[in-house]
Amino acid sequence: MPNTLVLSYYKVLLKGLKENFPERGDLFKELIKKNVSDIKFTFSPKVYQQLKYFKNHPISQYTKIHLEIFKEFYPTYDIFQPDVEISILKIDPKGQKAIYRFRNSVFLENNEDYIYHLYFMCGLTEGILEREIHREVKCEVENYHVGGGKEDSYFDISITIK
Repeated sequence: MPNTLVLSYYKVLLKGLKENFPERGDLFKELIKKNVSDIKFTFSPKVYQQLKYFKNHPISQYTKIHLEIFKEFYPTYDIFQPDVEISILKIDPKGQKAIYRFRNSVFLENNEDYIYHLYFMCGLTEGILEREIHREVKCEVENYHVGGGKEDSYFDISITIK
């Protein structure tokens, strides 16, 4: 099935969830996180090796490594956005929390209809990272802006490793 057709089905689902369950993004985040083991992922050996750094090192200690790991890691499970641009906005002084900005998202082109995708991805991120690094992880939607197109829109997601 072509990716564009699957994407359109997914967008209809996201829009319907938002219309019928407004302000419930966190609920769907938790549902995805609880069921992440049912999703079959394949990571390259390089990504698995890099994930080991998360286990023993605070984010600020290896800022560039963590950013690069996340930039490689994220597209493996957000299949609709291989061209999403990821940059780091902030790292807390303790090195436990980083805020990432995502641009060029197909889910924030000119409206908020598909905003629940962000919560789905936070649930996936928490579930996958907790499973792989055996530490508590929190992933939160910090902020988002919908502009006139995907080039003008962005969303910010934080990852906290405890």
